[in-house]
Amino acid sequence: MPTPRDLHAALRPGRAGWSAAMTRLVAPATELASRGPAHQPATPSTNDPGATWFELVTRPLWGLAAHAAGGGQAPRQWEEVRGALTAAVDPGHPWYAGPPFDRNQRLVESAAVGYALAVAPHELWDPLTGTQRDDLAAWLSTAAAAEPVDNNWHFFPVLAATGLRAVGVAVDEAVIGAHLDRLDEFATVDGWYFDGQGQQRDYYNPFGFHYYGLQLLGLGVLDEQRAQRVRERATAFAAQFQHWFAADGSALPYGRSLGYRFAQGAFWATLPVADLEAVPWAHARGLAERHLAWWWEQPILDRDGLLSVGYRYPNTGVVEQYMGGGSPYWGTKFFAALAVPAEHPFWTAEPAPAGRRARVELQPAPSMLVSHDADGDVTALCGQEAYVWARGGTAKAAKFAYSTLAGFSVPTGGEGLGHGAYDSALALSEDGMHWRVRERGDCVLDGDTLLLTWHPWPDVTVRTTLRFEGGGHRRTHEVVTARTLQTAETGFCVPWTAAGHAPAGAVEDAGRAEVASDGVVSSVADQGSSAPRAGQVLVPTAGGNVLFGRTALPMLTAELEAGTHHLTCIVTVRRH
Repeated sequence: MPTPRDLHAALRPGRAGWSAAMTRLVAPATELASRGPAHQPATPSTNDPGATWFELVTRPLWGLAAHAAGGGQAPRQWEEVRGALTAAVDPGHPWYAGPPFDRNQRLVESAAVGYALAVAPHELWDPLTGTQRDDLAAWLSTAAAAEPVDNNWHFFPVLAATGLRAVGVAVDEAVIGAHLDRLDEFATVDGWYFDGQGQQRDYYNPFGFHYYGLQLLGLGVLDEQRAQRVRERATAFAAQFQHWFAADGSALPYGRSLGYRFAQGAFWATLPVADLEAVPWAHARGLAERHLAWWWEQPILDRDGLLSVGYRYPNTGVVEQYMGGGSPYWGTKFFAALAVPAEHPFWTAEPAPAGRRARVELQPAPSMLVSHDADGDVTALCGQEAYVWARGGTAKAAKFAYSTLAGFSVPTGGEGLGHGAYDSALALSEDGMHWRVRERGDCVLDGDTLLLTWHPWPDVTVRTTLRFEGGGHRRTHEVVTARTLQTAETGFCVPWTAAGHAPAGAVEDAGRAEVASDGVVSSVADQGSSAPRAGQVLVPTAGGNVLFGRTALPMLTAELEAGTHHLTCIVTVRRH
């Protein structure tokens, strides 16, 4: 599949380059949306076809509206969006997308419509006829009154109402205030938020909670007390979130909704909208520029230039079941900074280069230890729990470690270690075919060490400690089991593109496994465990890793009798 560079030439830095990038990325989406719902991409999604088409219609608005607010021109794209949107909200039109209702996907998209009305009414409202305005206002008012999911979705009626208010439509201010009050209740330490009752802490912090809060701050619709809380939390969050980005611009692959791709970096581009220098402008600009430049080189487009469904490459298997063909255009949130003028210091600052000093950062709110190595690559040791409802939810949140260099893998279905692709894990089995890994349990951050307690079976307790050491990280496990278990402890996957039945750079020794391929070397080495362990290099089933279609994985295997056992290893991943 082509990269943006393949179809659109090299990315130009700066405001003009971002403007060109945004319009080129959204053009295939608006053109396809304008053909009607029957022409939307065929992708597996839990949402109905009306909702998935409505995503394709509205999600480009995050980028287009910011572009228009800053004076940008995209007449063809706006004509296509207006035509599709006015049909989508007209109950008498064959393309009617259906009404918004409680906890329905359409509420998500109402936020984009509200944002566009607030910042670019000259493109989305003023050209409409009276009847078209009435239909849009009625649809959006229904969305603003609907009940959202009890998490970051509380922002959606707020943004819908903000757009309505901007074009002179009355809204229920008490309801909007109640949503804002509820959002405050999700705040935790260091500027982080829990995303609802599941208490997830992932990219919905930067491209959800903070992004929407900063947009509302920039629009001047928050009272001063709320505005000050938004500023304080975003500033505290920025100090930690900056460490999720590698020197090459890639962001840590972790958690849900990675299919929104460059939305990962939207936080940095939204700071100027609120005129909030949470980090020096040159630093924010550098983080944003490198992030967009990294994505510009990845094979994320189809042959027509439409953003594909997947992460680093097209792959519906590594994303959640709610992802449709238009879903990736949530990533156009990244272009928020186009709304501010060229004279803003975000644009006039010279982008600061990436630091390459090796260091470890303690992040209690997401239960992480985050390390940058000397090459600027990022590894995070993690103590969060699985998402029980999401495809690959255990793999996306509950592994021991995550890496910008190696990504992570989700199970591809079927039995056995190959299908499970349990990288960065201790997998346990009774029969050698059905495996269990950590999904949930207790987590304590004790200085520079994560302490995890988990129970893969009621009569099995595992106490795991994780800390950075020896050019990688050390894992120790106390396994107390009432049954005989087979174990497989794994390091990080490496990409493998060469021909053959196994990577040429594989080492399989007693107590050690290592594999080097495609510029990455990964190893796992035993450190005096109570049971002897054999090194092996596994080739997982293709298509499970979020970064690479085909991978190899070093691991240590052992059998444990009933009793108490201690396992220790050092795990490393690096460039070579």
